[in-house]
Amino acid sequence: MAAALLAGSLASAQSTEQLPGFDLERLETNVGRGTLLVGNGELLVPGGLSVSLLGHYQRLPLVLSDGAQDLRVVQDRATGLLAASYGVLPWLELSAQVPFVLWQQGDDPSLVGLAPLAAQGLGTPVLQARLGLLSRRQQQPVDLSADLGVGLPVGTGLALAGDAGPRFHARMVVGTTLGWLQPSLEAGVLFRPSVALASTEQAARQGATSEIRLGAALATTGKGLRGELGLRTTLAPQVSMELLGGVRFPLLVGLDAFVLGGPGVGGALGTPLFRVLAGVAFRSEPPPRISFLDPNADRDFQLTLAKPQPPPEDNPVRPVGTHELYVTRDDSPDTSADGTPREPPRPYQPGPQERLVLRGEVHFTQGAAELSGVVPLLDQAVLRVLEQTRGATIVIEGHADSEGTDTSNMLMSLRRAQAVRRYLIDQGVPATRVRIRGFGSSWPVSAQPATEQERQLNRRAEVLVLTEEPKAPVTQAPAP
Repeated sequence: MAAALLAGSLASAQSTEQLPGFDLERLETNVGRGTLLVGNGELLVPGGLSVSLLGHYQRLPLVLSDGAQDLRVVQDRATGLLAASYGVLPWLELSAQVPFVLWQQGDDPSLVGLAPLAAQGLGTPVLQARLGLLSRRQQQPVDLSADLGVGLPVGTGLALAGDAGPRFHARMVVGTTLGWLQPSLEAGVLFRPSVALASTEQAARQGATSEIRLGAALATTGKGLRGELGLRTTLAPQVSMELLGGVRFPLLVGLDAFVLGGPGVGGALGTPLFRVLAGVAFRSEPPPRISFLDPNADRDFQLTLAKPQPPPEDNPVRPVGTHELYVTRDDSPDTSADGTPREPPRPYQPGPQERLVLRGEVHFTQGAAELSGVVPLLDQAVLRVLEQTRGATIVIEGHADSEGTDTSNMLMSLRRAQAVRRYLIDQGVPATRVRIRGFGSSWPVSAQPATEQERQLNRRAEVLVLTEEPKAPVTQAPAP
C-alpha cells in the first residue's frame, strides 16, 4: 500500500487541484519466453510470434496520508494489457505492450480540494528490444539477454496512467533449466520523470528519477499444468516488493491460460495491497535449427554421404510393429555364416540412390518416452514426406543414455522410436513409410557426459527423411 505525504492537512485544502499526472502502474510483465513476471534469457526463434492478453485487479494501489487521515485515492483498479513479441534474428527480439485502465474507484478527492480522476484511460505503451548474449541452443551454459525499452508519454494523466515524459529501462536476464525446474534472475534500472507530490518539508523536484529493479522467478517444465512463482523488488527512496504465484495450463495447441496472484509490500506509489492476474498467451514458432554439428563433424558427414556405399546386408531397416517393442535382445549368433565376427548395427547411412532432405533429433527426459505436445521438427518431417512426388521414407533411430542396464536401455530406445512413429502416423504419414530401430546406449553423442545437458543429448530419437535420387533423363542419339 503506497503512502505519500501531502502539503499540509488533507482537510485544510481550499482550492481544487488536479493530482500530478504519472503512471501509477508498477507491474512489468514479460512478453516472450519465461514466466509472466520474469523472462528466462531465451529469445524467440526468428519468425516466432508471442501474443498475450491479460487483465488484473489491484487493491489500494494509491493512498495519500498526512499522518492523521488517509485518503484512498485509488481503492480498486482493474487494468488490461495487450502485448506482442516477434523474433527478428537469432539474437534480436522486438516487443510492444499497450496497457489500459478499464475501471477504477476510490474516495472522493474533492473533499480535500483535488479534482476527481478519470475512470478509464490509456496507459504507457512500451517498446522493447531484447538482445541475446548467450544461448543454450549454442551449447552455452545459460541463456543471457539484455532488454532495452522506452515508454511513450501518451498515457492518460487524468487516470494516473501516463508520465509527463518518456521513460527508459535497461535490464539483464539470465536463466537455465535444472531438471524439471527453470530458475531465472533479472536486474535492471528504470528512468522516469519525477512524480511531483510535495511534502511539508521538501518541495517536489523536477527532472528524472531512477529506480533499481530486481526480479527472480521459478517455473516448472513439461506439458499440462505448470507452476510459476515470481518476485519483483524496487529499490528507490521508497522500497516495494510483490510476490506473485500461480499456474499456467494449455487450452489449445500453442494457446495457454494463466492465473496468478499475491501480495504487495512497501510504500512506493502504485504498490497494491494485493493483485490478481488472469489471461491467455499464444505462441507460434517455426522449427529451430535441425541439430548442432561442429564443422569437423559436418564435413565428415557430408563426405560420408558423397561416398558410394554398398547396400547394407545385415539388420536392414524395416517397419516395426508394437509387439516388437518387447524384444529386448538379439538372439542371432555373434558370427556370420563364414565364421567372421558379426558387425554390430550402425546408424543408418543413406545409399547412393537416396537423398537426405531432413535430419534432426527429438530429445526426451530421463526415463521417459513420451512426446511433450507439438514437436515442430516432426511436423516439418510430415510436410516433407507429403510434399514429395516420389516415395519418401522416414527412418527413426531411438537412443538411450547409459544409466540403466543394456536390456532396459534397448527397450527405452525402442519405446522412444515408437513414440515418434506413432506421432507421425497420427499426422497422416502412411505407416509403410516409417521405419524404426533401437540402439540402446551403443551410439552416444557424448561418450562421457558430465552435465545433465550432455546426458540429455544421449536420450534422443534421430529422424531422417529420405527420398529417391531423381534418375538422369535417358536420351537417344538420332539414327544415322
